[in-house]
Amino acid sequence: MDPLVMKQFVKAFLKGEKAVIRKGVGDFVNSFWPNLAHWSGMLWDPKGFPNIIYELNKEDGSTRENIAYFPWYYRLVMKAFMPKRLSKIKDMKRFVNKWPMATSERSGILEYLEDSSKFDEHYIRAHENSDCVGLENVGAPLASNILPMFAGCCKSVEMNERDWNAIETKCVGLGDPYCEFRVVPGEINELKASLEKDSSVVQRINDRLMERLTAFLLNKQPLPEGPRLGSDVHVHVACHAMGFPHLGERYRMAQRMGGAKSGREVGERLSKEGIDGNEAINLVIDFINHCNAGNATVGETLRIRENCEALRTKLFTTISEPSCFFTTGFLNGLFSAVKNRHVRETRCIVAGDPYCEWGIY
Repeated sequence: MDPLVMKQFVKAFLKGEKAVIRKGVGDFVNSFWPNLAHWSGMLWDPKGFPNIIYELNKEDGSTRENIAYFPWYYRLVMKAFMPKRLSKIKDMKRFVNKWPMATSERSGILEYLEDSSKFDEHYIRAHENSDCVGLENVGAPLASNILPMFAGCCKSVEMNERDWNAIETKCVGLGDPYCEFRVVPGEINELKASLEKDSSVVQRINDRLMERLTAFLLNKQPLPEGPRLGSDVHVHVACHAMGFPHLGERYRMAQRMGGAKSGREVGERLSKEGIDGNEAINLVIDFINHCNAGNATVGETLRIRENCEALRTKLFTTISEPSCFFTTGFLNGLFSAVKNRHVRETRCIVAGDPYCEWGIY
């Protein structure tokens, strides 16, 4: 990660500033957009995709080098008051109470379950988990961000002496009123199976997202949101939900093809409602702007300033070429369905351009 950008992340995190990374549109994104990207990719790899996301998010949480970007006084407070080991109930409770990431980034509200926990086995409740908002009772556990990030942070607190893992025991996606997870040092035998998804479940989730999106486009019905945290999450959460393109061509293909399937379905749904091509495209551009994915405009080309997907690639990889794989796939599917045309990304923030831009062919 670029050290300067990391310091900006830390500044936003500590001060609660809303426009540090993206000066024009602000640093919060409607969680619907990264969730759409995540589950579109899952369509193409429902077994491997979630395991990779889990391990990478855990790795990010456990990277102790990130602490070096915090101000000296914050590091001093962390050293003085943060427990050195998280086996005991009182120490994990203190850690959960002092771990502000979930609430600051609006990915959830954590509650330590003292009565259920014991030595080296802790239970934590997550209210308004951003991974699950709007996906109630879809038949599967859904959390992909809070669990591995928290497990990684546990490892970091203990100076990487022990590996920690977390598994959902309750989930909004399973019909529960909140999410809960068990976090322990060491391996969890059933973790891999709980992360993998059946293709029928992934399709059900994507159908739910399409229904919500169509209702927003046609009738301006509000997108899902939590009662206390609302609908927006920090761009850091969005980056992790959208995945990491440096993992290889198969992974990038999942993002492109999953995005194309979702974009095509949106276009087909609008066409069935009698919406012509130009109007359909304008409706989707308005949706992208409503989600604050970036500042999108369309004319002879389609342009997105401060695109959160490009920011994700710039922050977490060494790629230096147009790399908005999900956005490109999504736009391609849309244009193919409503105008029988295609798009190609010709400019990208990742490649050093001032904005991301797609030619229309």
